[in-house]
Amino acid sequence: MKTVWDWYSKSSVQKALIEVAKNREVVSVFKDGSFGKRPDMIQYPSDIIQAVSSGTVAFHGSVERWSQPMKLDVGMTKNDLDSLRDGWDIIIDPDVKDFEIAKIVTKKIMEALKDHGVRNHSLKFTGGKGFHIGVGFESLPKKVNFESVNILYPSLLQKVIEFIKSYIEPQLKEELLRLDSPENLAKRIGKTVDEIMIKDEIAPYKIISMDIFSSRHLFRLPYSLHESSMLVSMPIKAENLERFEKQMASPEKAKVEEKFLIPKAENDAELLVVEALDWATKYK
Repeated sequence: MKTVWDWYSKSSVQKALIEVAKNREVVSVFKDGSFGKRPDMIQYPSDIIQAVSSGTVAFHGSVERWSQPMKLDVGMTKNDLDSLRDGWDIIIDPDVKDFEIAKIVTKKIMEALKDHGVRNHSLKFTGGKGFHIGVGFESLPKKVNFESVNILYPSLLQKVIEFIKSYIEPQLKEELLRLDSPENLAKRIGKTVDEIMIKDEIAPYKIISMDIFSSRHLFRLPYSLHESSMLVSMPIKAENLERFEKQMASPEKAKVEEKFLIPKAENDAELLVVEALDWATKYK
């Protein structure tokens, strides 16, 4: 397909993909949504061109960073995975069918990160229905309770995501009701009013879901195309979120400008991790 070939032939796109793919498992996704072989990786522009010539439309990369991605295998024990894992990133992936609701929850997540001192977070349009918010491994403390953070995946990530969900829930409820009535909110996502309510109040997480990741979880890499929409999974500045529209991510308009998960600061997520662990101890 010409669109796919033209997009991935750009040296700026190749450079951006290779930069974020370092130490990650990277898997091809084809037009029908099926995945290529695992494990796999990309290191050179020729790897990208070869994958595209074989029918690749999108590139998905691992949340985890690995010392030797090609040594990964199905059925590995936790100890085996821990020994290969160099780190992992916080990826928050709010899933909702409505684009305006996706913007609201994304904004609230970024505000929560700022409230906890996380300056080094990045944002990208997924190419589909919403956005990914990312915090690089470099922002995490090196150790938690005398354990190396690189082996605390996915348990620590789960606690961080659940804590953020709890932290933003009251504000999220207010913002959603400011946007629309319960009846219309339900219509927007194809549910009945009863399906989004608990005890006569709207329940934000019956409208929005946030995946809890398992090991070897993949996410669409920045500057990858989306295999269904053919839009670019495009990093954007946080301040441009509200005025961002999907058509801005068409391959004809998209430019390689912003970065996603490229470190800018170190250790600025320590307060977030401490608060998430305290919260998990109290409420779990």
